[in-house]
Amino acid sequence: MSPDGMSPDGHEPPADAAGEGYRSAPRGRFRNAFHFSPDAQMVTDGRGIILDANHAAAELLRCPKEFLIGKPLALFSVGGERPQFYTVINQLARGTATVTFETRLARRGEEPRAVHLIAWSGDGDGAGVRYLHWLARDVTDLRRSEAARAELQRRLATAQEDERRRVARDLHDTVSQTLTALALGVRAVRDAAPLPEPVLSRLDHVQHLADEMARQLHELATRLRPTALDDLGLEAAARQLVADWSARTGVAADFQAVGFAEQRFPSEIETALYRVVQEALTNVAKHSGARRVAVVLGRSDGSVVAVIEDDGTGFDPENVTQTPTPGRSGNGRSRLGLFGMRERVGLVGGTLEIESNPGQGTTVIARIPLSAPPG
Repeated sequence: MSPDGMSPDGHEPPADAAGEGYRSAPRGRFRNAFHFSPDAQMVTDGRGIILDANHAAAELLRCPKEFLIGKPLALFSVGGERPQFYTVINQLARGTATVTFETRLARRGEEPRAVHLIAWSGDGDGAGVRYLHWLARDVTDLRRSEAARAELQRRLATAQEDERRRVARDLHDTVSQTLTALALGVRAVRDAAPLPEPVLSRLDHVQHLADEMARQLHELATRLRPTALDDLGLEAAARQLVADWSARTGVAADFQAVGFAEQRFPSEIETALYRVVQEALTNVAKHSGARRVAVVLGRSDGSVVAVIEDDGTGFDPENVTQTPTPGRSGNGRSRLGLFGMRERVGLVGGTLEIESNPGQGTTVIARIPLSAPPG
């Protein structure tokens, strides 16, 4: 049966249980567009019984078109996802114009395929009967590619953190010790014998440089990978980060941790939230002009949440994220920083929200579920 209600030989189709009185909207030249469309298309009655299907639908489901006719469309869905079809049918019956969703359809002798579906209600036959149109696109390969990309990103992020950890420890164990030996050597020279004042002045200068290099080296190693994050956990590391940041920038900062009770979380979650706090504070120092910042870490409803709020100049998040060129938007905000935070949180199955308006400060909220696997 073709979508214009005619049989292949051009005669009226017989009335039967599946397609009694069925008249599909496409007629004439649109009949070929329906049957030879590259996307799978089906027409069902109001109960979801298949009345017509094109060649792509038969290929998608690995069934002859004759086999599809008269079958419930939900029959081809993976068992646990079948109720979703009837939910969509009810939505269309209540007047929803179009419903888009994703599900899995079972194919004969093969594993289910991920399918993106668009459903809408078509014109009826004049007797109050309405037909539902379904357009399905196989997105299995796309979803596999996305999963592979996400896995690669997770591995790259892990490798990056491992390298940060290694470099930070090398700086601490080698360069830092060398600077310490230099400082001790300067002191030994000073104490060895009375020295002329110009020499003492030079030694004091060398001592000051060694101390300053040691301080900067410690800050660099901490920014790369704080030992507290590995040894003591997120709360201790974030508390120290906020305190050091406040001392360095002169911006008042409050820190609170709620619901932690000295509990450790998976390393990838702690790292992601620490980096979000770090990047958010960097943005505050560079762009916001804030006088006060509040950082809150909490656990609730099976998730770990980080909230960073400032009273700075604020910005338009939509304008920043839609800026076509990379780098900074017109108001100086770093798009790469915002995207980096969102991507890092997304790799562990979390979400990032940014609430801000010009002149009203900014709130960054990162939420990562503890039970859901990454990706």
